[in-house]
Amino acid sequence: MKKIIFTLSILLIIINAYTQDSTRTVYEEWKSSQDDYVNFDIAKYYTPNIVRNQLPFYINLNSNYSQSIGKNTWSNMDNGIVNNSYVYKNYNFIGNIASNFSHYVNTRKKISNLGIGLSLNENFSSQKNDQSFNDISSYYESNTSSEYDNVVSANHLGMYWVNKWYFSKLFYLNYQINGSVDYNFTQNKTKNQSQAIDANQKQKEFVFNFSPRLGVGYGRLEDVEDARQAIYIANALSKRNVLTRKLSNEELFELSQKISTVKNKRFLDSRLHLTNEISTVDSFFVEKNLLSNTGAAYFTTLYDMWQYGDLFPRKSGYEVYFLAFPYYTYDYVKNIPELQNGAINNPHQAFFEADLAFYYEKPVKLNWQHSVSVGVYANFKQGKIGETDFNSIFSTYGKIFSAWTSYSLGYYPNTRTNIQASVGQQIWKQISYISRDNSTQYNPGLNVNINYYLSPYLSVAGNFSLNYEHYFNKNIPEYSRNNNFNTIFNVQLVYSIF
Repeated sequence: MKKIIFTLSILLIIINAYTQDSTRTVYEEWKSSQDDYVNFDIAKYYTPNIVRNQLPFYINLNSNYSQSIGKNTWSNMDNGIVNNSYVYKNYNFIGNIASNFSHYVNTRKKISNLGIGLSLNENFSSQKNDQSFNDISSYYESNTSSEYDNVVSANHLGMYWVNKWYFSKLFYLNYQINGSVDYNFTQNKTKNQSQAIDANQKQKEFVFNFSPRLGVGYGRLEDVEDARQAIYIANALSKRNVLTRKLSNEELFELSQKISTVKNKRFLDSRLHLTNEISTVDSFFVEKNLLSNTGAAYFTTLYDMWQYGDLFPRKSGYEVYFLAFPYYTYDYVKNIPELQNGAINNPHQAFFEADLAFYYEKPVKLNWQHSVSVGVYANFKQGKIGETDFNSIFSTYGKIFSAWTSYSLGYYPNTRTNIQASVGQQIWKQISYISRDNSTQYNPGLNVNINYYLSPYLSVAGNFSLNYEHYFNKNIPEYSRNNNFNTIFNVQLVYSIF
């Protein structure tokens, strides 16, 4: 709410400034005008050395209670009167606590991201139903009572460490470690006097996942939205006639790197963070003797471009990589008492996957973006039941092969608006001798997205997609071919708290 009030205050200042000086040149970003910095190539921008730490904390507690009391009266087949009274009670409690720490480093030699996350989730629900029936004509009376309690506890601890170490300007080694531990507990209690049921079913589950990963790559994708924001700021100030001269390409590059650096400073108070960001950018213009006017027109334009200038991520460069990784899953499930005719648990599973992919990002004339991706991957699955040894990881337990390609064209007419159209094709092949599945699937598609920000935290988004799916399975003749065609249209209002 404070952010919205702050934004409205800035808007009132802008309106007042326009009213006081009707002769001043008005910069309206949604109107077509000549860009003074159209020749600056944001594709050549690169991020300076930055270190960023984040530790968000989330807590959610929710409970509800409902009670329904009623009485019904009706005639039975013998013209007798039957009275029915009931009391229904329901109670639910949900508690969630989560926190995620991330440490991000971006230098010319290394890009590293370390993350640790913990989440604790508790869910308790209780139902109690009491009913009584009284047949006055036969003096028959019956009472029923049932209770149902459900407890679900889900706890997760996850860790990832992703690194790209550059041996030369573009060639790098990619090494990663991913792991997680989960403990889940479920308890169902049921009591029913009329049916003589008194059951207490418990289930405990422990899951462990681990995956070391190793690969090589060539190329680098740079985040360039800060360079685009620098041009937004310089161009808007130029149109408001508050600059003494046009910035050079070298000065634009320097401003872009100052923006990237100041954004990654950590502050507990968001107001102090915003003050530090604006002060840093303002100091740059003062030191370069670029300002002819430091009144309301200057500061309101600077605030506006700072809040809206980087809402859409932009990238530049290319990257091709090969990544291979095994991963192991241990899933232990214990039911108390044991389930009759329950499914056979497969606690040990091992996978091996190899990915080869190419990504290309090219900003064109500030407002356009070309994006291309091409890739293939192969996944081999193996399992172990009881004391049976693992077979070869390349055995016929299960295999998946896939290839995809996509192209996207993005248009960014101003700081608030983005339109993106994408076309793609994916081919998917699965072979499994356990489920007798030998299927092939083709998925071409078209997707269009439109986003408009009403404020830095409130946006309207629209999406239209057209998809076709051809599915073929030669092991199931009666369902051997399937063709699906569908379209989806969606409009939503999005509010971001953070």
